[in-house]
Amino acid sequence: MATVDLQFNLLDALAPSSMKRAKQKIKPAAHKRKFSLPVEQADHAVNRIAFVREQQEMTLRSVSRHTGIDVRTLRKQEKPTANLTLTELSKWSEALDVPVANLIEEPESTLDNPVKKRAAMVRIMRSAVSISEEASSEKMSALADTLVSQLVDLMPELEGLSAWPQYGQRRGPEEVGRVAERPMRVEF
Repeated sequence: MATVDLQFNLLDALAPSSMKRAKQKIKPAAHKRKFSLPVEQADHAVNRIAFVREQQEMTLRSVSRHTGIDVRTLRKQEKPTANLTLTELSKWSEALDVPVANLIEEPESTLDNPVKKRAAMVRIMRSAVSISEEASSEKMSALADTLVSQLVDLMPELEGLSAWPQYGQRRGPEEVGRVAERPMRVEF
């Protein structure tokens, strides 16, 4: 191979200037970027991509084939704190075959938490009052009354709350429901 290069260079040197070829530098073929792209990180969890990917039982390599993004970048993007653009989220959505909404971590609202806690306390209070009303022994009644008083100490607005309603009890065989009382019209 070296002799061919020498002969080629020798011919170029001996040729008249009008016949000399312009030397062209051969550039190596452009390679894809081997380094991962930077991904902006938030200070709290903003996505659930890793969780959804694991549920879908997909590897990062298969997601890479679907999206055309290198595995290193995908690894950065699936961190819960990765702050992704809508375009990036839509690529993940297509690759995982889930809606974009499933990939976004919903922030805890300050309004939802107290409402949920209050609803839980109301349910506990109704259960405690129901136990107190239906208690068959003195010990059970005393325990339920103590629980009710402790709940009222925690949340004074629970005082006076009634027990669970007694609707939906089973009917006896001689009783009929409201549906049976109404005539039905059948047309042929």
